[in-house]
Amino acid sequence: MDQLLADFQNATQTGLQNIAAALEQFSKGVADELARAKPRAIAAADDDEKLALDVALFDSAPTVAVPKHAAFAPLAEVGHRFLMTAEGVFIEVRRPWMHVIQQLAKHNDAGPKPPYGNIEPKIELAFGRLGAALPFMQAFAEEARNALPNEHAAWIVWDQQKQQLAYKALHVSSATPGSITFERPLLEPHESLAIDIHSHGDGDAYFSAQDNADDAGEVKISAVFGGLKEGSEPCVAFRLCVLGMFVPLKVPASAIFKTAESA
Repeated sequence: MDQLLADFQNATQTGLQNIAAALEQFSKGVADELARAKPRAIAAADDDEKLALDVALFDSAPTVAVPKHAAFAPLAEVGHRFLMTAEGVFIEVRRPWMHVIQQLAKHNDAGPKPPYGNIEPKIELAFGRLGAALPFMQAFAEEARNALPNEHAAWIVWDQQKQQLAYKALHVSSATPGSITFERPLLEPHESLAIDIHSHGDGDAYFSAQDNADDAGEVKISAVFGGLKEGSEPCVAFRLCVLGMFVPLKVPASAIFKTAESA
């Protein structure tokens, strides 16, 4: 009897292992079939040996048509994609702290237009309005004045867990009246850079060629503070950086810098 039970257990275990292996193979087969069936608008032959590289690029930043009749479904996950519309080409970007849709190019008025729908540009911030960061901007302005005549820099990050902004001081490697270098801090998985601020000392607030190079390819709000010397007129410049596209943002310096009341 003991031998019969042992043989039964061995047979049962072997059978379960075979079933598990068969299920794993079946699941892999289904996943491969779905991957092959997934439509991708790539103008290449299916048997091209380099097609897999283009598929990977397409999947990282796909192009989709905006529906003309159905409801538009916004990008749900962090990433970006290109939207083809009847008016032109748009880019849609999702970050934990922001959802943005902006036009990249307009179709020729005299040329053919795709039979797709249209989309409205938008900039939606998880923290509501840029004014939510005002206390941190005011704190940075005070630090930047204390750093004169050199430039200064700091980050304002979005904490996804706490659903709020947080000020993050930076480790400055070197700073002069015309330049600054700092170590990019390692953020926690639930943190993401939202606003990148640096100062131009007593100079004007503008985005230099170096600023353009530093901001290219990033998704963030970039800000420059200037005119920080006592007696000078403070000035600021803000823009939204979207993977190389810069969208100017209107922010009055008076909202950040406290002015002395007249006697």
